[in-house]
Amino acid sequence: MRIEVRPAFGEAVHAAERPIRAAAAKTLRLLQEIEYRQLLSHPGLRFEKLHGFIEPETGNQLYSIRILRSARALVCLNDGPSLVLVTLHVRHDEAYRGNR
Repeated sequence: MRIEVRPAFGEAVHAAERPIRAAAAKTLRLLQEIEYRQLLSHPGLRFEKLHGFIEPETGNQLYSIRILRSARALVCLNDGPSLVLVTLHVRHDEAYRGNR
């Protein structure tokens, strides 16, 4: 699967504490190795559709994937298939506010 990283995601990773940076790097490696259908059912990633949340730049549906127990990435899917890492939220609950 092709991976695209938006600047907001990259900036949030660089600003995060070391455990979150390491987990984000590990998740990115995993995403590069798996196929689309594996993404949908991978137990560690906990891929979840965020009903009513859209990506402001493209209008695509947003999804959540687990980075750490406390951290989530908001992602969207593009044709190809490709996964776009849109933002990183180091506090789980923040991922589910404000992107509607």
